[in-house]
Amino acid sequence: MNRNFWIIEIYKKKNIRDVFGQDIKKSIEEIGISGIEEVKVSNLYKIECKTNKKNVEKIAKELLIDKVSEDFSIYKKTRTKKDFWIIEIFLKDGVTDPVGETARNTIIESKILDQVVVKTGKKYYIKGKVNQFQIKEICEKILANTLIQNYFIFKKGFDK
Repeated sequence: MNRNFWIIEIYKKKNIRDVFGQDIKKSIEEIGISGIEEVKVSNLYKIECKTNKKNVEKIAKELLIDKVSEDFSIYKKTRTKKDFWIIEIFLKDGVTDPVGETARNTIIESKILDQVVVKTGKKYYIKGKVNQFQIKEICEKILANTLIQNYFIFKKGFDK
């Protein structure tokens, strides 16, 4: 596994409505799973390169976020969040990632980094009274296209 990477998570600020999260919640209810209290959606950028956190913060602030409605966090390892199931979805190796390529080209053109690989994904926070089988069903029926995407489930005390 490549250890020279950073994850930039971009999410809506607290005062901004998460429309995508509300749509996902509605889709979950439509497949017959009840008990979902809240769904939040974030965009992920996996930045693969040798660099420091300062450069990654510069990429996030200057190139990736909308400063009015979005904020970001940077990490190397996913952390669980109390009362939430966390699902991360990335394209499988070999699948073209046009958003990642555009981000990569922008980073290089901005001269922040000269060699970088960027992979994009989504992160879902699901809060409610659901079990691991229901979460897997949500992933496979709503969140991920398993032909081209991998999904990873995180929760305290749960390993996929």
